[in-house]
Amino acid sequence: MKKIILFGDSIFNGYRNGQNTNLVTNLFQQALINYAQVENISKSGATTVEGVDYLEQIPPEHDLVVVEYGNNDAATAWGISPESYEKNLAQILSAVGKAIVVGLCNPNPESDIFQYYGAERLDLFNNIAQKVAKAHGAQFVDILPAMRNLKDKSTYYQADGQHLTDQGNEFLVNQIVPVIKKDLA
Repeated sequence: MKKIILFGDSIFNGYRNGQNTNLVTNLFQQALINYAQVENISKSGATTVEGVDYLEQIPPEHDLVVVEYGNNDAATAWGISPESYEKNLAQILSAVGKAIVVGLCNPNPESDIFQYYGAERLDLFNNIAQKVAKAHGAQFVDILPAMRNLKDKSTYYQADGQHLTDQGNEFLVNQIVPVIKKDLA
């Protein structure tokens, strides 16, 4: 059976009420039960700076790494420049082998946290992720436009406006799983 590594931040950790959960891991595993074993080594609060540091934690025996970094990098409060994000993401993709890159997840624009992102900065970092993925031959899941088009956004986001509810996590996983299945076929 194939082995998939989830490698990202709190979005992939199913962050809820100040705690990491197995929600996202379990959703991926259920959707990929006949395709692969899923292992999640994501770290809440991580940027690509930490992602580079965590590369040694990726098990050498894997078939695919799903990389989900950029949400924290794009927040102005973290101080990560677009150039640093690009360099770090490129280093991650060079190290992991076969990969899928998940674009940025749009924070709820109706929440206070959105002030630390803004649409232009999200677009900039999302475009960088797409460019770096293409340069490394990785599939890119452009989830940002889909999240922007969600109706009744409050049902997809927790009160903090950044982390996802059960419905939001299902939406996230459902955007990525078809790309994984196609990639593993």
